[in-house]
Amino acid sequence: MDRQTLANVVPLAAVVIALAEYLLDHTYPRYASPWFWIALVATISLLVLVQVLRLYRGAQATAAKPDYSATSVIRRRNRLR
Repeated sequence: MDRQTLANVVPLAAVVIALAEYLLDHTYPRYASPWFWIALVATISLLVLVQVLRLYRGAQATAAKPDYSATSVIRRRNRLR
């Protein structure tokens, strides 16, 4: 598993663990409340939105910056001679 995949899986696993603790830690079933379902849908929506934004922003190519380092200037001078 590469680092990028691992970086995407870790937050999702954390949310799953937190939701499992939230559901199973209490005697009163929290999933009976409408607020639980609203919070669950909002959380999943935010996770999907973040992944979609990462996917589409990562696909755009950025313009290369010009190289103004000292070695490149010296190389250009030597090529001209």
